[in-house]
Amino acid sequence: MTKRVFIIAGEASGDFLGGQLLRSLKKQHPDIEIAGIGGQQMSIHGLKSLFPMSDLSLYGLFELIPHLFKILKRIKQTKEAIKAFKPSVLVTIDAPGFTLRIARYAKKINIPVIHYVAPSVWALRPGRAKKLAKNIAVNHLLCLLPFEPPYFTCHGLSTTFVGHPITEVILPDDTGFRESLGIGREATLVCLLPGSRKSEIQNLLQIFLEAVAKLSLNRRIEVVLPTLPHLIPLIDPIIKNAKIPVKIVTTVEKKWQAFMQSSIALAASGTVSLELAYVGVPQVIAYKLSTLTYWVAKLLVSTKYASLVNILNKEMVVPECLQNQCNAEFLSKKLDDILINSQSQKQMRQKYTEAINMLKVPNMQSSDIAASVVSRFL
Repeated sequence: MTKRVFIIAGEASGDFLGGQLLRSLKKQHPDIEIAGIGGQQMSIHGLKSLFPMSDLSLYGLFELIPHLFKILKRIKQTKEAIKAFKPSVLVTIDAPGFTLRIARYAKKINIPVIHYVAPSVWALRPGRAKKLAKNIAVNHLLCLLPFEPPYFTCHGLSTTFVGHPITEVILPDDTGFRESLGIGREATLVCLLPGSRKSEIQNLLQIFLEAVAKLSLNRRIEVVLPTLPHLIPLIDPIIKNAKIPVKIVTTVEKKWQAFMQSSIALAASGTVSLELAYVGVPQVIAYKLSTLTYWVAKLLVSTKYASLVNILNKEMVVPECLQNQCNAEFLSKKLDDILINSQSQKQMRQKYTEAINMLKVPNMQSSDIAASVVSRFL
């Protein structure tokens, strides 16, 4: 019988998880057939995306409204593709607003569903755990964080803590990275990571650039910005008048090399905070939503922190500059405070190690565990 997996990721962090999962699945099942929606990292392992993943990379209650027609069109297109492909299992990765709608359809045509990345019920509406278990067509849930499974197993949903695939990344050789971009060996390299969604870049990049320009260091500052190729037309007009030239890199290898060579990073809140922690880069996290979306989120969110590094450590390890604090003056001060304090950097890296260790399953690779769960349904 042909083993077929239809897999969906909606943004860059999900694409990374999907890429690692596909690598492990192909190792366990060389003859497997795959179809679905993904990005650069999933394509490395043979996925031809049904449509650009960026069509799903939308965030914010009110930011979604202008794109509603396109999303509905993509939902219909995805359902038709699943029906034609006849997969043994559907794997949906994060992006619950889109993927769980597809999961309901899969249930109707008797296709089992594995959802990868638990909704953050510990931070937002704990009642969603029961809804996911009882009312939505998910056969098995894969969790990245060690404290998540009890929220779902108590409602009868089969759940596995697989750990985070970030812990299995093999870092590339970064020799010659600075030279390849014309960055001085003695320069303070600031890594800017304004996110992978259009709204994030529009809301954050200009502020990030202004923050770097205000740094008070009496030394040469250089800026590197890892991003995705399709975002360059959006980024170029913003950086063209920047006071400090920005070097853009677009490959996965160059992204990790940029992290390894950076003195500090200023990043949008998200999975990238863990990636920076994995490499040991001192960082400041920032985020800004539309005023309406922010106040709705403030009413619903119960967690004390935004960064996963802080959530795992249960303390403010990484500075978080959210909403009104996400301004050039405040961000620049936070960056300065870290850059001039080597002891602060050392303590941050120690806490990074503690957080990353919490995301490991002893003697096992995260993506191999996830692939083994998927294999049960093939």
